[in-house]
Amino acid sequence: MRNLAMGSVAALLLVALAAGFLVYRAYENSGRRVYVVGQTGSVAALSAPTTETHTAYEARNLVRNFMLTMFGHDQYTYKANLDAALPLIEGRGGRRIYDGFTRGQVLQNYERYAARNVVTVDSVTIDMNHRPWSGRVYIKQRIFIGGEQKEPLPLGAKFNLSETNRSDANPYGMLITNFDYIPYNPEVSREEVQALKEQEADRQRALQEAQRGAGTAAPAAEEAAPLLAPTRPVTPAAPAPARR
Repeated sequence: MRNLAMGSVAALLLVALAAGFLVYRAYENSGRRVYVVGQTGSVAALSAPTTETHTAYEARNLVRNFMLTMFGHDQYTYKANLDAALPLIEGRGGRRIYDGFTRGQVLQNYERYAARNVVTVDSVTIDMNHRPWSGRVYIKQRIFIGGEQKEPLPLGAKFNLSETNRSDANPYGMLITNFDYIPYNPEVSREEVQALKEQEADRQRALQEAQRGAGTAAPAAEEAAPLLAPTRPVTPAAPAPARR
């Protein structure tokens, strides 16, 4: 009788533990479900996780894509690139960059000089070990007027990243905030300096030949001055150290 009683107690405890575990799983699963009410009744579905994991790789892609589209364009891609870039940055920061383009008449200069701005991303660093997430990005801008390249214009910026909802316009689920310019003055390679000098020499010779053919004596420097106009407004408004 004693053994039977002990066995019954052990079985009761086992049943109680099993029942408690099943109840726990049931509550856990019910908390993960949402119920959609329609014309045909209620439908249960599992809800999406409330937290997402963002990686530094994804953050670097966000920043790289933003810089390439926000600063690299010509008269034909200007509007489309800005439309793609602005959803990746908070409203205040995006307006600041766009206002700089507007004041500098970037689009008008693209159309006037058949110019384009080609962007190369030198590096992107992201720190996701501490919140708010932060990073820095460094790019070079190369202005082309026709087939001629002007001197590279470096640009550096620091920023923070905040989490947001994913969408078609922003599939990364992160938003650039507190975007601000910082000094960036990389050295220009010897090969690029030499190529620019040769290009300028060829242009000066062409101008002199055109002047002789037209019978004018205007200095070559005066003829070349208008070509420099697009190189100023393409770089948006930035603190003075970043322009040096």
